[in-house]
Amino acid sequence: MKAQTDMDIKLSPYILFTGAGFTHNIGTPLSQDMWAEIFNNRLVQSTPRVKDLMLRDADFESVYNSIIEGNYSDDEKDVISKAVLTAYENLDTIVRQWIFNSTGPNQLNIYKLQEFISSFAGKNGKGFYFTLNQDLFLERKYYNGVEPVLPAIQRKSNWFTTHFNNQLTAQDYCRLPTKNELNAPKINLLVAGNYFYIKLHGSYNWLSSSGSQRLVIGRNKLNQINQEPLLAYYFELFENVLSTEDKRLLIIGYGFRDEHINEVLADSVENHGLQIHIVTPVSFSSFQSTLSNAPYGSSILKGISGYYQHNLVQIFPPDQSESQAKRTLYESFFS
Repeated sequence: MKAQTDMDIKLSPYILFTGAGFTHNIGTPLSQDMWAEIFNNRLVQSTPRVKDLMLRDADFESVYNSIIEGNYSDDEKDVISKAVLTAYENLDTIVRQWIFNSTGPNQLNIYKLQEFISSFAGKNGKGFYFTLNQDLFLERKYYNGVEPVLPAIQRKSNWFTTHFNNQLTAQDYCRLPTKNELNAPKINLLVAGNYFYIKLHGSYNWLSSSGSQRLVIGRNKLNQINQEPLLAYYFELFENVLSTEDKRLLIIGYGFRDEHINEVLADSVENHGLQIHIVTPVSFSSFQSTLSNAPYGSSILKGISGYYQHNLVQIFPPDQSESQAKRTLYESFFS
């Protein structure tokens, strides 16, 4: 399935890419915190083999994959699935209850962040915001700015509005298109709109084309992606957009643990001159250490063209001032 990209449409040179560390700025858990959420689930605590595996493996994605794909009973698979979904429900509660009020912890300036996200909306061609996150942060908290399109996803009326803070109901879930449903209109998916929000690993409120709810987590993520027609299309779109020439990618909150993502980044750096800019609170020496142990890390390192050692609160402080961190980021990345 060939995604329509550089050949038929003009692309913005600026691309945004986010991982779990992006929404961690408002207090959502990182991977190690998700492990604790899942481990403490009463179903896990009452299921000896699942509990034992979690005690031996502190990577919840690895545990999930081992149980779902391994020699475990249907009941044990159901336990880990329900525990993981509950953890994501709790994460969504943090997102929907977060309100910017300029005081207290995790209070980045939402209005400046919305303005920043809009900067990728494709003034010089169609813009792309790729994410690995399955949360509903953008749908819930991006209500001022250029509204993005989620290709082949029917927009719900309350997305991107200030009042979308309610718990999800059945009407808030979207079933993904089957291969036949996707093939008919896919040539036109990028025609309508200039700004596209691409959730590479799916979304907490998406149902598979078969009607089930299963998040893309664990190992063998590329195999999981390829089993879902829309996610396969999204991933090919990611490959095609990053492999066009003269692109700048701003990465926020990604830990460089996913081999399939790193392979695309490395190929785009080595063969297409992709420039990578990183926003992270960790030191560059720590970042180097992370990349040295990451798949394709040495190739990705060659593409680093900007490094901003800040969290989003420092860039967009709650007092609504114009931070030097923001000025440096804008001047360097968008120059």
